[in-house]
Formats: sequence, structure tokens, C-alpha cells
Amino acid sequence: MELFFATVSLFAVTLAASYIYYMKIKQAQSEFEGSKDVVRNITFGFTRQLRRLVSSVEGAKKSAEDASFIASEALKASQEAEKTARESSEASQILSEQLDQTDKAIESIKEEMKKLASRPVAPAARAEVDAPIPLRQDAVLDQLTQTELEVLMIIEELVEGSVPEIRRRIEKTREHTARLLKKLFDRGFIDRNTSGMPYRYHIRKEIKELIQKQKERMRLAV
Repeated sequence: MELFFATVSLFAVTLAASYIYYMKIKQAQSEFEGSKDVVRNITFGFTRQLRRLVSSVEGAKKSAEDASFIASEALKASQEAEKTARESSEASQILSEQLDQTDKAIESIKEEMKKLASRPVAPAARAEVDAPIPLRQDAVLDQLTQTELEVLMIIEELVEGSVPEIRRRIEKTREHTARLLKKLFDRGFIDRNTSGMPYRYHIRKEIKELIQKQKERMRLAV
């Protein structure tokens, strides 16, 4: 009987101990699951922070590369600006030297002009101009147009006339007047004095009397 009670007591103690161990294991398992969740959350948070850190590092790296590129371009621009400034300085120096030389040349010309002005100048001799073509004495004025005859009369009145003076009287262009005078000169009606500019034209003595007679006939006709 005592053995029975002893066995029952041992069984009860064993059962109680097993229950206590089971509860402890259950608690430990629960704590393990909780710890595992904590570790998972910590790991997730760490991973997220790590990703942010990696993204920040990559952004900083790109910004550093951009800054390096900008700095390189700025350095090139600075070198180009320095080169341009150096070339401009050299060009300015050359221009300054050329201006100095020009000023010296101008001063030298002024001195030469002063020397020439101080020298006595002999009066220029009137150039004698030979007629290029001998005139025929018969009906020479009949060969002329009304404008050409008018030009001859104006020159005879002025004694000597230039292109601008005659142009104003006949109211023609300078080119037209010059062509008229050249034609009259080539045909031998007038001579020209080439000792000065502009050339001055005068009637040949062979036809001056004919011009005067023509004027007289025109007065009588009026």
C-alpha cells in the first residue's frame, strides 16, 4: 500500500514537473517568437536605413561627379579667358606701337610740309597746248549740234572754262558735259590747259572769229 502511494506521489510530482517544464517551454517559445519579431523589425529597419544611406551615398557621388565636371569646365573656360586676355593684351600692344609709328610718321610729314612751305615756289608757266586736229575753215560750225555750238559760245565768253563751270551753264550732268568737251577737243574746236586741275578749255584762235560772226548773225536774226 505504501508502495502504491509512493508511486502515485512520484507520478504526481513527475506530472507537475512536466507541466511546469511545459509551461516554461511555452513561455520560452513565446519569448522566442517575440524576440524573432523584434529582430525582424530591427533587421527591416536597418535594411531600410541602409538603403537610404546607399541612396544618399549614390546621390552624393553623382553630385560630386557633377561638381567635378562643372569645375573642369570652369577651369577650361578660365584658361580660354586667360588666353584671350593675353592675346588681346598683345594685340593692344601691337596696335599701340602702330599708333606710335603713325604719329611719328604724321609728325615727320608735317615737318616736311613745313620745309616745303618755307621754300620759294617759282610761278608755273602756262602750258602751251597744240591742237590735236587741224580745222577746216569751210562751214565748220555747220558740223555742230545746237548744244555743242552753245558750249563753244560759253567758252568764248568765259575765255577759259572748266567742266563744272560749263555744266552749270548748259544744265547737263558732269559726265555729259565732259563727253561734249572731249568730243570738241578731239575734233579740234577747242584746246585745253593741263597745267592745273580741273582742266580748263579755250577756243582755238582759228575759229574764234567764226564764233563771233555766228553770234552777230544770231543777234541780227532776233
